[in-house]
Amino acid sequence: MPFQAQPVIPVDMTTRTLRSSFALDLLTQVAKKLTPDSFALEMSNIFGNDILHHLYTKLQDKLLAGEVANPEILLAWELGFEADYDNRERVIRVDWGFFVRTTAHPQHYWWLLTALLHEFGHHIDNVLRRELIDENAPVATDAPFEEGHLFTLWITEAARPAQDELTFATYSESAATDRQYAMSWKKACEAIRDYLASTDLRFEPTHSNSDREAFEAGTDAKGSTHQTIEWVLRDFNFSRVEIDAVYFGNWLRDYSQVVDPKITRAADMPKEFPAALSRASWTHLVDVLAAKKFVDLRMRYPNEMKVTPEKLGVYRPTEHIDNPLVTDPPFPDPKVRDPDFEAWVLPGDPSLSADRATSMKRYIGNAVSYMEQELRLAMSKGRSLDGLRSFGAALHVLEDLFAHSNFAELSLIKAGHVKVLPWTTPVHVKWNLPLVTGTFGATDVIASLAGPLGKILFSTQELEFELTQPGYRSDRDKVMLVLLSEHPDQDYFKAFDALLTARDGLVTLAKQMGVDTLKFYRWLINTPAGILLNAYNSAAQGVLTWIGNSVDDAQTLLGSDPNIDPTLEPSHSQLSKDHAEHPLHDLAALLATEAVRQVAQAMVDHWAGKPGADPVAVASAFFCHPADSEWQYPIVTAWAGSNPAEVARSESKSELDKTQQAAIDELRAIQNTLIKNSQSYLDYVFNSKTSQTSGVQGFLEQGFMKMVSSTPWWKELQTFIK
Repeated sequence: MPFQAQPVIPVDMTTRTLRSSFALDLLTQVAKKLTPDSFALEMSNIFGNDILHHLYTKLQDKLLAGEVANPEILLAWELGFEADYDNRERVIRVDWGFFVRTTAHPQHYWWLLTALLHEFGHHIDNVLRRELIDENAPVATDAPFEEGHLFTLWITEAARPAQDELTFATYSESAATDRQYAMSWKKACEAIRDYLASTDLRFEPTHSNSDREAFEAGTDAKGSTHQTIEWVLRDFNFSRVEIDAVYFGNWLRDYSQVVDPKITRAADMPKEFPAALSRASWTHLVDVLAAKKFVDLRMRYPNEMKVTPEKLGVYRPTEHIDNPLVTDPPFPDPKVRDPDFEAWVLPGDPSLSADRATSMKRYIGNAVSYMEQELRLAMSKGRSLDGLRSFGAALHVLEDLFAHSNFAELSLIKAGHVKVLPWTTPVHVKWNLPLVTGTFGATDVIASLAGPLGKILFSTQELEFELTQPGYRSDRDKVMLVLLSEHPDQDYFKAFDALLTARDGLVTLAKQMGVDTLKFYRWLINTPAGILLNAYNSAAQGVLTWIGNSVDDAQTLLGSDPNIDPTLEPSHSQLSKDHAEHPLHDLAALLATEAVRQVAQAMVDHWAGKPGADPVAVASAFFCHPADSEWQYPIVTAWAGSNPAEVARSESKSELDKTQQAAIDELRAIQNTLIKNSQSYLDYVFNSKTSQTSGVQGFLEQGFMKMVSSTPWWKELQTFIK
């Protein structure tokens, strides 16, 4: 069944209800503890000094008298944001997809709690400015900063509930019982503060409806990303689901880079984890991450959103505008590993030279051809899942033009900033300095894979759920099975698979007899501890090895300088503006956003049947030397005028080396965090002592252990001890 675009206008649900007075209760508790002067001071820090002192005191009195109304909460389809607050209707709306994602597992509850606290902050600002207003002292229509963020941060520091485990929301459906969401207030506060520490508390997302104020969870990454750039599609009435479907195609291009011939073995080669994995295993790992990243789409379209080898593909320089040069090929022909790999491009290949007329490296033309191919697929398939995915794949190439080439540098040079480093040397072409991109380096993509996999492997948050549901396979289970299936010693895989079967049996028996599942799981896992502990350690060390290798590779590039040595090609990490620390990160994002805007307009016009609408021609026109185009200069000159310090940094090799070093340090930080988390996980599961229980409970547990020892799954697990 083809994917149907959802309505752009949010649709409130009538059969599903979310209720919460948690924020109001917390604020009331704090109001009871503070003096009127203290309360007014705290509130003015959040909502602004334009509101008079006595109005804050009036708010406190109304809170203590129970006269502040709690806003209704509505679940809505296609909200456009994770949540928002309507100042006119005085209701909080929560996007259904966001609600589903944040309630799928307890470790995500804090996101929902954050949204509810944030929007309640908007509600209080609304009460102050529209309900308690003093006609003799008019106030602004909105607080000066993002009061939602400020209120959320303040309440995590000011509120001290009597108990830590708190129910903060209740969900119900017609003809169904209520489901309550509860979590540790201490843990929630830690997560919220970590999130807000990297958030601009002054910035408020622009809402298309002036009466409404939004909460936007954003992404894990700092700065602009492929995902944030594609938010411009909102301007063309793309629904949230459609934008996610476009981003899925873009995201797949990023992750196809892990299927690199240098770390991918042919199906008939011996297993050698962690040095190499099969294409199928790389695909399975990416599929686990996709299920976490695109929860809403995955729930709606489980088959269409599954990552397959065909959808993911393999690393091909053409799909990323990468310089395809390979100076030291580890083996003669990558196609022996998989026929979808491109042949090595060796020094002296004609595609590595610059075209005299266009002043661009010739291999860039291959990337343009791939982008055009995906755009034509999107044009023909329309706003279906397949069409939107192809559109995302095409936009990935377009956005990488600005992030991974020297387009921004050459534009600045033409605009008069001649000291900006071009990352190339003059050659015999029309514009002297050619448009180039970097040679591929797996540093960023391995970090983006290893980091999330490490969090999955070493989190204890899902353990309790695993131990209540026979047959349930967590993300950790799936990742462990994939990694261990690639280990040369298949006893690790067999032992872990037997453990999962034994766990199912253990949980079933434990539920029947009413005994502590976690306690006996530790007993179960420690019995054949040698091989199972080694299995966990093997998986952990493999992921950590990937990061270590990436750090080593990146470190070797710091000394080279393609700005003065014509024999050197710039590397991906030298040219990449993906990291927010890069001085030209924001400029590259601005250029990419404008390019996506123009191509999106052409694509929408084509889908609408407008004569002459040609997304292929619009997108291809961006692939030229900056000296041959003019569209970017209003953006470049305005940005440079507002950011002289960043322009100066882009003139210094040592400053740009610092950006590379920051990326390396980030990798090391990920590695150190995973080392600590892996040890904590292993200590928690393997080394926790199971205490002896006396009395009736002890007798019950002894009987339970006797029953376990006679089961076939226990006996199968015991075979691995021998």
